[in-house]
Amino acid sequence: MSRKDILSITEDVLDIVSNRKEYSINSISNKAKIQWKTALKILEFLERIKLIKERKGKITHRAERLFQLVK
Repeated sequence: MSRKDILSITEDVLDIVSNRKEYSINSISNKAKIQWKTALKILEFLERIKLIKERKGKITHRAERLFQLVK
């Protein structure tokens, strides 16, 4: 399995959240077929440059973080 560069992975994540639905870190990592740590780093970067926004979801033993594209 060949490695993908970070820019193509970031494009994949943007394609996933582009339909304006909310996604968790786990669902994004599963759809993009990347590790959840990588998905988290990409999502935090996209939030820092204000392309996506975060909302808190259900709180169980760990708080759920939901992300969606900014309108």
